Amino acid sequence: MSEISASRSAVSAELFVRVLSCTSYEQMGERLLTPVADALNATSSVFLQFFDLPTNGQLVGRRSYVGHHPRSVEVYAEGVYNLDPVLKPGLQRLRSGANGQRASVSLLSGIPGWRDQAYYREFLFEYDIRHVLGVVFPVRSTLGSEMMCLGFHRAHEAQPFSTEEVGRLQELVPVIQSVISNLAYRDSVPLSGAVLDAVADSDAGMGFVVLDEDLLVRHANRHGLTQLGLYEEAACRSAQSASVFGEIRQRLMYLAPAAGSRGRFTVAMPRENHGNSCQMDIDVRAFRDIDARIYYVLVMSECSDRKVLDDACASFALSDREIDVARLICAGQSNGQISRGLGIALRTVENHLRSVYAKVGINSRTQLVSRLLGLN
Repeated sequence: MSEISASRSAVSAELFVRVLSCTSYEQMGERLLTPVADALNATSSVFLQFFDLPTNGQLVGRRSYVGHHPRSVEVYAEGVYNLDPVLKPGLQRLRSGANGQRASVSLLSGIPGWRDQAYYREFLFEYDIRHVLGVVFPVRSTLGSEMMCLGFHRAHEAQPFSTEEVGRLQELVPVIQSVISNLAYRDSVPLSGAVLDAVADSDAGMGFVVLDEDLLVRHANRHGLTQLGLYEEAACRSAQSASVFGEIRQRLMYLAPAAGSRGRFTVAMPRENHGNSCQMDIDVRAFRDIDARIYYVLVMSECSDRKVLDDACASFALSDREIDVARLICAGQSNGQISRGLGIALRTVENHLRSVYAKVGINSRTQLVSRLLGLN
């Protein structure tokens, strides 16, 4: 008995090491899908990445497959995934923007009536799949909500996955989730950095400034620094600008130092070389970095910018709710964030956005922002 236990332990340790060696999506098939499929006696396996993206319904990102029917992955990604009862709860959470969900392991055979559904008749049967063991991992990266899905399959003539094999996959879940979360983080860092650099190089639109937990400036675009009176050399800054920035920092001290905390206030900003001032709307959001430090993102817009936006919305005869959606689009929010912020369904947001597009005569978010804010 001890020799059998030791053998199983050695196999498990070898499998853990193999899975942990997967450090890129290109290695997914060889270093994760194949060894786990072998451990589960599966005849094929698949990895799919789903993003929380707006409007077009094509949520599938990266994918990897090991087996004899590679075409099945493309068919699945074209929309069949919406019929998958194993995936359906995870997709609903992804689209609703729900956070804090744990990884879940599911057997297709455990879902009542699965053989009577179109998913089996029109997809699984065609590709000789009867037994499906799936695991869904919700992931939060710097680019937003994602969902990673692994599926392991057996043909019609094969035996169902056993309780022991389901337990084996559940035992592997923590190490697989660690690998997948790391891949999502590594994938998002350069992309989010490129987006941030592009925004930082732009003088148009709304300005932003990032402050660390000590309320020191860590990143910004020129527009944001100019709006706060911080772009000039220190010797040239007016005492009034310094006073206003001090007021902003003081207000931030009353914001809860926790990820997800949000605030909004208006301050009077002096105009350079003018005796008057303008009202500046400042939206604040706190977030936590990978080292658990708190940062604050400040997005500034002059109240005159708000008037331009309000006037544009009125000229296109947008409804009150369409105006709410349009404002949040101009503030850079995703459909999921708008859904949560306004307390309405994601599909309702999409319907409002389609109506706004039709009234304004455009077909993209970028065009909408440009048209409403009067940007070139």
